[in-house]
Amino acid sequence: MGIFKAYDIRGTVPDQLNPGLAFRIGWAFARLLAQDTPQPRVVVGIDARPTGPALAAAFLDGLAAGGATGEFAGPCTTPMLYWVVAARQPVADGGAMITASHNPARYNGIKFCRKDAVPVAWDTGIAEIEQLCALAPQPPAAFVSRAQLALHDPMATDTQAPLGFAPGLFAGYVEHLRRFVRRLPEQLAVVVDSANGMGGAYLGFLRSLGLKLKAMNSALDGTFPNHEANPSKLENLEPLCEAVKATGARLGIAFDGDADRAVFVDETGAPVGQDMITALLGQEYLRRHKGAAVLYDLRSSRAVPETIEAAGGRPIRERVGHSYMKATMRKVGCVFGGELAGHYYYKENFYADSAIITVLEVLNAMGRTGEPLSALVRPVRKYAQTGEVNFRIEDKEAVFAAVRERFKDGQVDTLDGITVQYPGWWFNLRASNTEPLVRLNLEAPTPRELREKFELLAPLLGKPAE
Repeated sequence: MGIFKAYDIRGTVPDQLNPGLAFRIGWAFARLLAQDTPQPRVVVGIDARPTGPALAAAFLDGLAAGGATGEFAGPCTTPMLYWVVAARQPVADGGAMITASHNPARYNGIKFCRKDAVPVAWDTGIAEIEQLCALAPQPPAAFVSRAQLALHDPMATDTQAPLGFAPGLFAGYVEHLRRFVRRLPEQLAVVVDSANGMGGAYLGFLRSLGLKLKAMNSALDGTFPNHEANPSKLENLEPLCEAVKATGARLGIAFDGDADRAVFVDETGAPVGQDMITALLGQEYLRRHKGAAVLYDLRSSRAVPETIEAAGGRPIRERVGHSYMKATMRKVGCVFGGELAGHYYYKENFYADSAIITVLEVLNAMGRTGEPLSALVRPVRKYAQTGEVNFRIEDKEAVFAAVRERFKDGQVDTLDGITVQYPGWWFNLRASNTEPLVRLNLEAPTPRELREKFELLAPLLGKPAE
């Protein structure tokens, strides 16, 4: 797969992505934005990966060569970068976050946005960036920009200065977050696993809310020495689950590498499906916004649209990917949206995703009801699910054709891969936009029926990937 993907750039460093290419990409992004704004202003951030500073320095020099003014935000979360682009004055014309999100340390990448944190996807700019790269000037022998990664210890931040990074640039961000605080549980014991990624930036802020916080893997280390910064993999959640049980905490929170995704563990030490959080918070938002539209991605449980409808809202279904979700959020005016990967989107946050706002909203729900998370999601845990199962398949088109033929008696749609629905069960099979994998999500009324339906599909898909 190429590194120019459906909604970002991502590849291994230095063979696929390196400073020379980052310079060209910076030049191309400057030229793309210059089509609408002469001399565009671009804010650039990095996550904790060791390769970030060199890539950012080259990207910033590329911006300058392309006629743009670049401002280095330093290490930050992706939602923090969105806020700087959308809310800080003077308003920026675009943003670029040097991150590979949940991928292993050997990867890095770039997420782009325009003014107001509007994402740049393949068909709204990334394809053109790839084409423009071929026209870019030769990179210089050495890069002038200095993008230094200061490895602050997030544990050292106090309640008066809850963000440890670039305080001038992010002045006002904490006030923005506090607008989402409504009624939090008092002295709630919480365990937070930052996976040595950028989620550590939020620890001081969470302490300032009066939480009894235990931090795991909080030191910034983009080599991710303890486990991958991918909370969607159950093996990466196991230490958090054990810590919740061992400490008697009432909630566990896991962030990914750039802290735009959050995954939760309930007070029993059990992971909570991200679509269950979408259903829960959809209900909460519909309490405040009667009859509003709530967005969900097509991999989510049937319980999500059922719950939204029961709460008087309009469920809107969309394909996977933050750029697609955000575009539909804006078009429809959805107040909230959620993806199975752990991205949650908020109209009051420029229609952008934010892991820390999601943490606040889960805490608000617990504070309002006085109930633990397990009790809050129990009513929406109606069905048996496989979760997302990955397969390495060489001839994807042949497999998709075989699946379509085998299950043609079901209700089939191709919004994103293949979704086949029957009255009692359904599945979605889609190619990953970030990895060379095919992903399966399957849901049925009972665990026994789930096994039976999986066995129907297995001969067409082979063995799940390791």
